[in-house]
This record gives sequence, structure tokens and C-alpha cells, in this order.
Amino acid sequence: MRQPHQAATATLLPNGKVLVVGGFGQLDSAPELYDPASDTWSPTGPIVVTRSLGTATLLPSGKVLLAGGIAADTGHSTTRTELYDPATNSWSATAGMAVQRSSHSATLLPSGKVLVAGGQNASGYIASAELYDPASGRWTMAARMDAGYAGPYATLLANGMVLLAGGSTLGDGRGELYDPATNRWSNAGTAARNTQTATRLADGRVLTTGQGKEAHLYDLATNHWSVAASMLQDRDLPTATSLADGRILVTGGSTSAGGQQVWLTSAEIYDPALNHWSPAGCMGQARWEHTATLLPSKRVLIAGGDLPSVSLSDVELFDPSAASSGQPVESCPTNQPIQAGAATPSPEVSPAVATPSVAPTASAVPTVQPVQLTAIRVGSLTVNRLTAIGIAGALALLVLAAAIYAWARWRRRGI
Repeated sequence: MRQPHQAATATLLPNGKVLVVGGFGQLDSAPELYDPASDTWSPTGPIVVTRSLGTATLLPSGKVLLAGGIAADTGHSTTRTELYDPATNSWSATAGMAVQRSSHSATLLPSGKVLVAGGQNASGYIASAELYDPASGRWTMAARMDAGYAGPYATLLANGMVLLAGGSTLGDGRGELYDPATNRWSNAGTAARNTQTATRLADGRVLTTGQGKEAHLYDLATNHWSVAASMLQDRDLPTATSLADGRILVTGGSTSAGGQQVWLTSAEIYDPALNHWSPAGCMGQARWEHTATLLPSKRVLIAGGDLPSVSLSDVELFDPSAASSGQPVESCPTNQPIQAGAATPSPEVSPAVATPSVAPTASAVPTVQPVQLTAIRVGSLTVNRLTAIGIAGALALLVLAAAIYAWARWRRRGI
């Protein structure tokens, strides 16, 4: 790509191009278009408000609704929305939401309206939802959810209802169902509390993957969750994409190895007919918080993402017809952390507010092996009161850094 994009949105347009918008590590990321026919990237017209962690929804008109997110000019969640018109390659402002949101969900309903639900702002997790009507260009409030969610996954079901699952929440982590006909939310069970991907299958069920190797299936007919076959690799923040043949491709993410977080190049495929996972080869670059888009050619475009403190601009294509199932996922290479710490947290954290900073970017990241430290035995050590206070302060800073690192792993849900 022309510049790095992590935790961005990727939207397949009616003309076959892919629109990529936003980037967590680089708030001023300009939108880009990928043309599969020429394998090239090009800029769109100037966006009204650059942002990260917003949502992009393809409307029946062919335009794309960009809603909320962390605005680059304020560093906070925003109510501002805008429309992208592929016919003119331009952006225009439209009516804003009632509530500032980032890390929310957006779902196109059969009526043509867009349901935006949950998210987070400086006040905390959001339990409200709103509806956008493209015909009038206006927002109206929808029924309130039972709990606030940041980073939930919303799936349109076969009967027109919406399943909301996963994300960070101050509630009990259960899933909820929205019925557009009655404008009501109802309980959808509790197996979704660790959901990190949610994908509707051809038979109407929803496959969710969570932290670790666990996977579940939601059946609307029974409003019941069941355990699916476990993944071959435990993954944090991977992508899940429906392939043309009905199987589900899961790529990348991170895991823990030897007490250390590592980033994955491995991929695997779920076959609903067999309830079975199989290896799908290794990506050329380890990544998480990337995008995965099914192209008209039936290939999958894997774009951007990040490693610790590094946003990625490199892109690769997955061809299901050429996928090798012989290479086990554990044989795929991983990337170790580039440096101590993790990618920069966002400018907005609830209930406290963190100071924003900009992470460096790179289009290719070499594998860096961890350095082994050898312990040195020493004798007794005497320190004065001032030195002891300094040591205690340093230890407190280390504890704070560790807490920020752990939080950063969940920043897509908690911003």
C-alpha cells in the first residue's frame, strides 16, 4: 500500500476495487483503493476527517458510509460521519451520530438502514445503538442494549436480525439479538464472551472464534451455542473470511510461546460440513489487526496490520485453489517482538485518558530473535532512603508499562 494501515476497514466496492480506510498506529492515514485488475493502489479524494477505529459500510447505492472512530484532529471518539462515492472518488460529510463512538459495530439491514451499536468513548463502554437512513441522511436512536460493548462483532442473520457478540464489556459478556421489526434486543446466550471473529455460514449458523483455540457455533433456530472443533492454533486478533465455497479462512494473529507473545504467519481453514480445521499454508508476513477481503476472483486480499510498534503496508493474496494443506501450522515462522513494549495505545482510554503518541511505520519487518539474558550472582547491597525511593519508582514504572502492554493487546475493543 502507499502507507501503513492497521486496525483499518476494508470494503469491497461494486466495481471490484477494495477501499481501505484508517489506521490505528497512524491516525492521519489517507484512504486507498486497490485495483485487482492492475494490482495497484491509488489514493481516493481527500477525506473530510481522517480517523481510526471507525466503521465502513457499503450502502445499496454503492456509496460507503464511514461512521465514528478516533478523529485525527481531536484524538477522541467522534460523532462525525461521511460518505464515499466511488463514481466521483470523493468524500462528503453527512449528518453526525448522536453519540461519540469508536470500536463500535455497523450492520447493513435488509431495509437499507445501517445499525450502529456499542463502542466506547471517554465515558466508557456504550450500550446505545443508532440507525442511519440513507434516504434521508439522518440518524435516529434505536433501542438500548442490556450492556455496553467495545469492539463487538455484529452479524446479519438469515431472518434479518443482528447477532452482537464479543468485545470488551462491563456486562456479563453475553450475546444479544436485535430485531429491526420490533426495535428490540434480546438475550442470545453466553458462549460469545470471548468472541474475536464472527462469520455467518451458508447454513445460517454463525461461527465464532475466541481467545485460545476455542470456536463456537450459534444457531438462531434454537438460540443456542454449541462447541465447534478447536482451531489448530490459538490466536489473538486474527481475521476470518468466508470463501466462495463456504469454508472459513482464519489468518494471522498472535499467540504466546515460551511466555512471550509472538506474531503468526500461519493460516487455517474451517470446513462446516466436516466440522474440521486444516492448515492453509503460511503468509509471507506475520501480522495481526490486518484486513482480509474476498475478491471477485475468489482470492483473498490480506492487507496491512501490525507488529509491536510497527504498522505494516505490505499486502498479499491467498488463493484457495492453490492452498497447501500439507504444511502444519506449527511449522510456519513467527515474528518476535521488535522491541520491548507494544504498539502505541490510542489517545483515548476509559475511564482515564492516555497521552497520544505516534508509532513508527514500516512496509516490511525482519524477524528479530530474542536476546537471552544471563543472571549474575552478586553479594549484599546497601542503599540509602533516596536510592530506595528511586528504585521503587522505577519498579512502579515497569509495572505501569506492563499494564499498558497488556491493555494494548485489547486496544481494538477498548478505545
